[in-house]
Amino acid sequence: MPIDGFLILPVLVAISALVLLLWLMRRIRRKSRKVPDVPRLWEGRDFRCPQCGAPMDQGWVMLGKGAIWSSREAGKPGTFAHIGLALENTISMSLPPAANMAWHCASCRLLTLDHDKLVKG
Repeated sequence: MPIDGFLILPVLVAISALVLLLWLMRRIRRKSRKVPDVPRLWEGRDFRCPQCGAPMDQGWVMLGKGAIWSSREAGKPGTFAHIGLALENTISMSLPPAANMAWHCASCRLLTLDHDKLVKG
């Protein structure tokens, strides 16, 4: 059964897009540095809100479905955290979620994010 000439181009485009996507994901992963979740990560990292001067809450932010904030005591947002939990005016980036160290001032609605490393549980 001969292959229709009109099918070859869409198949080649789809394969090329998949290869490009896999290459991009691999490149993004290589730039991510993971460290273990230990209490000493937080030592000396007590920040004050740059706007009101109040102490900022330590916690976690998951990016990928908007910025989903969770206090340190509550633990990292789970894999199934839904978009309804995202902070206002955060953009969904359609990337796999990752937990990063973060500080939040609820009254000023400021979020400080440490994206130097991803912290694994």
